[in-house]
Amino acid sequence: MNRKRRKGQRIRTSYIWAGIMSVCALAALFAAVWVVMTVYEKIVGDSAQWTLETSLEGTSELEIDAETVSGWIEEDAGTRYLDDEGNYLSDQWLVFGGNLYYLDTDGYMAVDDVAMDGQIFSFNEDGVLNDIQLDRAWTGLTGEDNLQNLDSLVKSNAFWCYLDSESGYTGSFKPIYYRKTTETEAKALGGESNPEMSTHNSLQIHGGYIYYLPQVTAQSFGSLSLEEQKLCNQLYRMMPGASEKELLAEDVTGYLVLEDGSVYYASQGQIKKAGEGTVQSVGESQYRVQIKDNACYLVDASGQPVSGDSSGNQVIGDRLYDLNGDGRIVSVYPADQSYGGAEFTLEQGSSGAALYQKDSAGTKLVIAQSDYGINSFCIAEGMIYYSAYVQRGADGTRYSAIFQISPDGSGNRQISQMFEGNILNLYYYPEKGKIYGEYTPVSWKNCYGQIAVIDLDGTVNVIDDSASRGSGVLEDNDLLTLVMVEGNTITTYLRSCSYSRASGTWTVLSEKAYQFSDTLQKVVAVPAGSGLTDAGGVADNGENENPSGTFGEENSETSSAQTPGTTNPSASQSPETTRPSATQAPETSRPSASQSPETTRPSATQTPEPTRPSAAQPPETTQTPAPSAPAEPVQTSPSPTENAGSGGPGYDNGSQPPAGPGDSNIPIIEANPQSGSNSGQVDFIGPGYS
Repeated sequence: MNRKRRKGQRIRTSYIWAGIMSVCALAALFAAVWVVMTVYEKIVGDSAQWTLETSLEGTSELEIDAETVSGWIEEDAGTRYLDDEGNYLSDQWLVFGGNLYYLDTDGYMAVDDVAMDGQIFSFNEDGVLNDIQLDRAWTGLTGEDNLQNLDSLVKSNAFWCYLDSESGYTGSFKPIYYRKTTETEAKALGGESNPEMSTHNSLQIHGGYIYYLPQVTAQSFGSLSLEEQKLCNQLYRMMPGASEKELLAEDVTGYLVLEDGSVYYASQGQIKKAGEGTVQSVGESQYRVQIKDNACYLVDASGQPVSGDSSGNQVIGDRLYDLNGDGRIVSVYPADQSYGGAEFTLEQGSSGAALYQKDSAGTKLVIAQSDYGINSFCIAEGMIYYSAYVQRGADGTRYSAIFQISPDGSGNRQISQMFEGNILNLYYYPEKGKIYGEYTPVSWKNCYGQIAVIDLDGTVNVIDDSASRGSGVLEDNDLLTLVMVEGNTITTYLRSCSYSRASGTWTVLSEKAYQFSDTLQKVVAVPAGSGLTDAGGVADNGENENPSGTFGEENSETSSAQTPGTTNPSASQSPETTRPSATQAPETSRPSASQSPETTRPSATQTPEPTRPSAAQPPETTQTPAPSAPAEPVQTSPSPTENAGSGGPGYDNGSQPPAGPGDSNIPIIEANPQSGSNSGQVDFIGPGYS
């Protein structure tokens, strides 16, 4: 029984171990399954992560591709341009592929004509700019933008720019003026004497530059002067106040300046980009003289001949050049003189030419006169300088002096000692700071000429050109006409002349261009000091001694040979009776404006006819008789019988030779052309004049 019990017990133990083993097996199975599941999940997770990263990498590549999408976008309403930042451009110019496009305010590309700022821009069907033309229908700035109604006004933050319509210019071209926004005074672009000129609605302002493109219609082109014609369709730019301008392009119909400063222009149906322009001088410095075939030619900064206005006149500073169509200088005259709104002229009176002032209201009065007349004057540094014929010696010697007077007529004073001869024309050269004049040192004998250089303190120097001229003989009748002063070079016309006593005229026998240096000078008169005097007097400074001992009381001996009203009072006489002042003169020498015109003060309504060329009247080029010389000329002057054979140097004893060998354009010598009653003759030089 015990054996049976042990057998049953072993069986039960076996079942227990079998259960344990089964449990262990199941646990191992579960562990294996867990491991497999874990590994599977890891594999799946890694695969998902890799898939996600791969997906993200692909998405990033797609985003990069999206950033590079820019350029022209076609839409139903038109074509627009998307920039690199994803913005559509609008109301601006675009340079793309070497072409110009315009995007309007809505951002659409222009494919037709667009009018902007006085110009019409034309585009082809692809939107490419292919032409620019002036918009003649444009009215410019109006209303509140142009309260002063200025012609062709354009504005920037720094300055305004416009055409001056009140300067007396009546044609298509008018002076360009500018005014800084911080100032009240307007200034001429290029300077007052020779301002830059342009036409209606041709101005623009960009980057501190004034751009101007003069243009006229084909119908108006023929009425322009040659000088104006040469300016048409030339694109210039210039900084206000500068002394140079830049020629950007020629044959231009329109232009465009972009924000970066690049300039495009239309020419012959093509759009071109302007490169570096040609720099040219402006104002007086743009002109120079060239000598060719013994003649002087006026050329501009580009070397092109200057033809002047429709009458062939070109004003440079205080000089008026009479020109042929090819730029040949026929002669040079003093231009109209004005200062502070007043005009100044020399006009003849009973005792020679006097200096007149005419204000803006038209009132005219004498501000200076001399016993024998004022020969010439100019305006320099806000003052008037004039050369007056003040004394005559017993032997006929003439004496002159330089005077200074304020434009308002005050402060009239002699600033140089007296010197022999006369100065017939005076011109101021600001770059030199000196006055240059046509000087005849023995004007009572012949017309031998030299060039005088006058300092503003009254020192009078004469250029010694005897070495280059080959002769310094004062008996020669070789007159010098000043053409231009450039640096140290003096350019003149050397004119050999002949005097006819029968007609009382000088005739030019021949002329040639003549240049010499101004470096060799000699003093003929020193400053008069601080002594003040009336117009016809001598400064009482102890230095004004009689130059030859032949004038003063001895002048009464020659009074019979003098024309009435020209007797020379003694230097010691009272200036109140013999030398009228500019501010208070006796009625016998300075009548009122209402008196007859033959007096020393013509009325404001009856002015002697001027003789220098004008736009309406070019100068005479034929011989004009001078007023008859006195019946009995001064005996000390050469007479037709005093010199054997020829009757005196250069005289023709009554015959009148032709104007010159083969050149009918050579004019009669004209001295003192500022004098209103002078009609082409030499008034102040040669025998017979007293």
